[in-house]
Amino acid sequence: MDGVTTLYTKQGRILPCFCYESLPSTNDEAKRIARTGEYARFSVAAEGQTAGRGRMSRAFLSPRGMGLYLSFVYEPTGAFTRTGVLAALAVGALLEEYFGIDARFKWPNDVIAEGKKICGILPESVVAADGARRVVIGAGVNLFEEERDFGELADIATSAVLCCKNEMLKAEFMQNKRAVTLDMAVRLTELMSRLADCEESGEDLLPEYRAKLLTLGKRVRFTGRDGAPCDGVASDIAPDCSLIVLTGDGKTAVGWGEVTEQGGAGERNAAARPEENA
Repeated sequence: MDGVTTLYTKQGRILPCFCYESLPSTNDEAKRIARTGEYARFSVAAEGQTAGRGRMSRAFLSPRGMGLYLSFVYEPTGAFTRTGVLAALAVGALLEEYFGIDARFKWPNDVIAEGKKICGILPESVVAADGARRVVIGAGVNLFEEERDFGELADIATSAVLCCKNEMLKAEFMQNKRAVTLDMAVRLTELMSRLADCEESGEDLLPEYRAKLLTLGKRVRFTGRDGAPCDGVASDIAPDCSLIVLTGDGKTAVGWGEVTEQGGAGERNAAARPEENA
């Protein structure tokens, strides 16, 4: 898979997609390239990672040949916190296009299929040689895992082939894993760049994200500004993508900290399990 595929957008932008069989971390490689300032937009993709990480430097399992691990780099025009929304929408569109999966989202940017996590997203930032700050959006998409591959995470994690209802299509994908992964890497790069263009032109992507956000209406627990535990009902998303929670004291905007959904089959952290993040 090692190599580079160069895309040319309708706007005349050169959009390289650097592809590898394995990397320690696609985000780290993307940062290295971004620091040179050679490309305004590009992506780094791998079939596996040996040192993948999630939020708060948690380990992220990235077995080779099981998923797509891709980091997209661009210079945002809006709030940094909105970049996760862009990535979630792009991954959702990718899963619909290839596998017919109707993906949903858990705040802030987990991608959910059939009630289980199918993709984790990790936005970071880096300063390029020209002084411009660029965003690095890492996405880890579960593609080819069977239930046994998830081990103790089988009750909360899933993959594209497990959710795909087209048996012929699923068999074809399983027989051509490398080709499918490379093709999806190029396509996800295109989708992320297109959504970045939409945001740059002023198009509001939040309504589409909000319509598929499973967190809304759920009772959640979070840490307040004073460090004390708080709880309430998630009611909306602010323009900067913070979560609006109705508490006994009124509305509270929760940033990108830990938010736990309460009730159901045990409390689930919206972005906390070590193996769940990208």
